[in-house]
Amino acid sequence: MSSALRAGLLFGREVVDADGQSIGRVHDVRLRRDGPIIPGFGPALRVEGLVVGPGSIAYRLGLDRPDITGPWPLDAWGKRSARRARFLPWETIELDEALVRSRQRASDMRSAHE
Repeated sequence: MSSALRAGLLFGREVVDADGQSIGRVHDVRLRRDGPIIPGFGPALRVEGLVVGPGSIAYRLGLDRPDITGPWPLDAWGKRSARRARFLPWETIELDEALVRSRQRASDMRSAHE
């Protein structure tokens, strides 16, 4: 795969752990603004990691985000969905044409909302 990849092409890709076990799909790409300074923009963005987990409409509605609140039933549902999401640091993944492979086991992955 080429070294240049649009972040949007990662969304929805299946993710497997070091044992080949499916852990879900890519729901979000986390960026960190700590790269080289770009005139007129500031520090460049770099990919910090991916948020992955089982599919849920809560993700598509943004209800899994800790900074989003809504009516109690929707808020509780979204937070419950978020607990299943995992964060994969960028340096622990390998990309191929069809899926994302993690060099970590699912049991060693941290929660996306820690």
